[in-house]
Amino acid sequence: MKKFLRTGFYCLILLVTVACDGNLMVSDSVPEDLDVDSDIAYEVTMEYTDDGQKLLELEAPVLQRRNVVPIKDIFPEGILVTFYKAGEPYATLTSNYAERLPDDYLVIASGDVVFENIEGEKLETSELRWDERKGKIFTDRFARLTRPNEIIYGYGFTANQDFTEIEFEKTTGKRPVPQLDGL
Repeated sequence: MKKFLRTGFYCLILLVTVACDGNLMVSDSVPEDLDVDSDIAYEVTMEYTDDGQKLLELEAPVLQRRNVVPIKDIFPEGILVTFYKAGEPYATLTSNYAERLPDDYLVIASGDVVFENIEGEKLETSELRWDERKGKIFTDRFARLTRPNEIIYGYGFTANQDFTEIEFEKTTGKRPVPQLDGL
């Protein structure tokens, strides 16, 4: 029996020695430029609620979550955010690109940013920041605000997210929208 165990032990040592290769590769199919500090999700829908009430819904084709400090959610193909009040949608925000800094409660939307509400007001700019805690949207960039009866152009825009308090730091133009009677 001793001879059998000794032979089995030597066979095991021989097998381990032959099976091990100093050039062990994990996989040839793993891309070299893979970002191991990120998670990626596709066709994302996020709902934000407070006391069971839906406050907003964010939709994005791609979400890349960077898991290094500072943590960052990147939406490389843009976002559509729908804001809700009393269960009804009242505004939307769209952009071609966006980043969310969860630790700072800040969203930075860029590339053809459009914020519209149900009152017919529409803000267009190249970059818009949204402070989630304060419920404020703002930019220091050029912006165009279209209302049913006027268009305002300016730099440095601030508003609350339901668009009831709007302020431009510097307006560069304002013009009435012509109203067509009988149409």
